[in-house]
Amino acid sequence: MKLNVDAHLWCLGTYAERYVPGGYFDPISTDEQLEIMSKIEGLTGLFVFYPLAPLPEDPVKVKEKLSDFGLAVSNLCVENWGDRKWKHGALCSNDPKTRKECVEMFKRGIDVAKELEADSVLLWPAHDGFDYPFQTDYREGWKYLTESCREVGEYDPTVKVAIEYKSKDPRQKEYVSNVGKLMMLLNDVGLDNVTGVIDVGHAFMAQESIAESLTILDSHGKLGQIHLNENYKDADPDLIFGTINFWEILEFFYYLNKTDFEGWCSIDIINGRDDRAKSLSVGVDLIWKYKRLADKLTENAGVIDKNLKGYRFADNMELISGIVFS
Repeated sequence: MKLNVDAHLWCLGTYAERYVPGGYFDPISTDEQLEIMSKIEGLTGLFVFYPLAPLPEDPVKVKEKLSDFGLAVSNLCVENWGDRKWKHGALCSNDPKTRKECVEMFKRGIDVAKELEADSVLLWPAHDGFDYPFQTDYREGWKYLTESCREVGEYDPTVKVAIEYKSKDPRQKEYVSNVGKLMMLLNDVGLDNVTGVIDVGHAFMAQESIAESLTILDSHGKLGQIHLNENYKDADPDLIFGTINFWEILEFFYYLNKTDFEGWCSIDIINGRDDRAKSLSVGVDLIWKYKRLADKLTENAGVIDKNLKGYRFADNMELISGIVFS
């Protein structure tokens, strides 16, 4: 695999939340955010959102602006969750007008992504789920979700679409809640260009082994995007990647080295109580440190994998811990 690291502007945002609606920081201009990113070694891309604001509306001007800061467009995310009109679902809504509006927005986003030469388009079914028993028709909800995702993917087969799963938030129960249901959706959609996302924080929250989830998607040719953040496996606070679940993240990178993934590893963090620029810089640095550690393990892959085949965990831990703590 080839490691490319990007981030989005929210990593340097105000971090408004329901307890502190005004955020923990004052806003800084887009140019200031890009300037901070441009000075972080190992960060080379920007994950952009559609609509493009606060970046210019013209994709050509977006590329020119980012080029001035030494950054490339990585992926594009169509923002389909921040408006109350999606509260009963955007892609699975019982209202055909709502579904159509969402799908048409994705089609426009795909056009913009192509102009930006983005690697892929993110589709997160954030409000597509439920909160209570007897609130929704599960059969129809899944049917509408599948049909909507298929229509998005069919719009331009040359553009890769990556669907992101999450167990909860903003809904208490998301339709696409774990890697298994994501695979079921991708199978139901049945398009080569519609792939999946491993968001490490979401996988942890779903109580998954992140290396296993990565392997599942990759072994089916469906690894579209990777998002990097952390948590304590109970919620999704988007903590700095690499700071909590050390061994599982190291294993994740070991298995990532076995793939031919050449997309972007996207930093998706919020650190409202500490310096936001420093936090982003630390996050980037940790990603590269984990990659270098994993490379050392990969040099010993023959022994490690032989131990895996023989279920010799203690032998592997002795070897790996010796490399890590040498």
